[in-house]
Amino acid sequence: MRVLIDECLPRQFKGWLADDHDAVTVHEMGWASVKNGKLLRAANDAGFDAFVTADKNMYYQQNFDGLSVSAVVVPSNRKVLVQKAVPALLQSLSHVQPGQKVVMDLGSDTDTWESMQLHAIELEMQQTTHVFKSPGM
Repeated sequence: MRVLIDECLPRQFKGWLADDHDAVTVHEMGWASVKNGKLLRAANDAGFDAFVTADKNMYYQQNFDGLSVSAVVVPSNRKVLVQKAVPALLQSLSHVQPGQKVVMDLGSDTDTWESMQLHAIELEMQQTTHVFKSPGM
C-alpha cells in the first residue's frame, strides 16, 4: 500500500511504516504547506492509497467526493504517542477501503496503545471509526 504521511506527524513515522508499506512524506513529494483539499487531490492523482494525518477536523473541512485515496486519522501527533499507535495503524490500514475516512479510537490509556487490537468498525455519516480494545477486554 502506498501511504502519504502528513507534515503534522513526526518525520520518523515513515521509518516505522517502512517494513509494511511504501511510505512517503508530504515534504518528500514537494507538497509541504499545500492545504488539505489540494493535498488530498494531489495524493489521489499520484496514486496513493492512504493519507495518514493527525488532523481530526479534516473530514468536516474537506470534500472527499470522487477520491479513491483514503484518509486515516491517528489520535495524536506527539512522537511518543504516534510510535505507540503504529501497531494499531497497521491494523487500520489493512481494513481501510478506497475513499474511506477513518478515525482511530484507541481510548485515553496511552500506556496500552501498543497492544491494542481492532475490536469494531463503526460506520457513521461523516467517517468510519476503528475502535480498538486491549486484548482480553
